[in-house]
Amino acid sequence: MSLLAAHASLLLVFAVNRWIKPSKRSPKQFLKIIMPQAEPRDQDIMAKRVTPNFVMTTILTAMTIGMLCARSLHYQFYAYIAWSAPFLLWKAGFHPVTQYALWAAQEWAWNVYPSTPVSSATVVGVLATTVAGVWWGTRNEYEGELKGVIDDHEHTE
Repeated sequence: MSLLAAHASLLLVFAVNRWIKPSKRSPKQFLKIIMPQAEPRDQDIMAKRVTPNFVMTTILTAMTIGMLCARSLHYQFYAYIAWSAPFLLWKAGFHPVTQYALWAAQEWAWNVYPSTPVSSATVVGVLATTVAGVWWGTRNEYEGELKGVIDDHEHTE
């Protein structure tokens, strides 16, 4: 139950604080605009900010959170994480040496068979570091005048 609560909480925190950022809205305002009565023009403006980079970061972060909060780790998860880790470690903004060290630790840990307490702890540690890093590394995305701000006086609650 605690893993389920952690999973749901992490997804909610990322959704509220990172993934709705392109909308330039509060969570309450965001829920209003996804309803059918939202102005098409407003949605078109927001759609221009939903880049492939944003979509990839969102989907891969959600997947990594899911693996981090999984009750058990399965070797098939490696097929997902092996290709997403370099991108997420880059999005985290870690120094390249740190990126390679985390990637190498993860590669080693997933290739230990049968798994050991050390290899499992390494996998969980790298996943947790990746999620925390992406949280920190994306904190300033979609902020500032030059990043698609919609004038607040154009739209009121």
